[in-house]
Amino acid sequence: MRVEKINETNFKRKKDTSLYQKRELIDVITDSVKNPRDVNDCVAVPRGIFKAYMLIMSGSALLTLSSLIKGNKKFGKITKTSMVVTGWILNTLSALYFAKPFAFKGNSPTVTKESLK
Repeated sequence: MRVEKINETNFKRKKDTSLYQKRELIDVITDSVKNPRDVNDCVAVPRGIFKAYMLIMSGSALLTLSSLIKGNKKFGKITKTSMVVTGWILNTLSALYFAKPFAFKGNSPTVTKESLK
């Protein structure tokens, strides 16, 4: 956080809409946290691994929700079956995204330390 004395230059800069940015929720949280590094800490994760995590979470959620549906009636059977099949597909895609960097080398560039700086 930068603290400056109030003078005419700073006041004009605050009024200028191109330089002034509205505070977001994360800024408010960062100000109230004892250790701001906990909020601003960043870990570089490859895009494929992130997609795999998202797919496995959504596939598991669909499979869990499908277990709550009773499959007695026609609508229930169709809904439950479609949710189970979609959950399996999402989980299979997540497995492929997890294995992609190891099985198919050279398709996607590797993250280097220089590109993170």
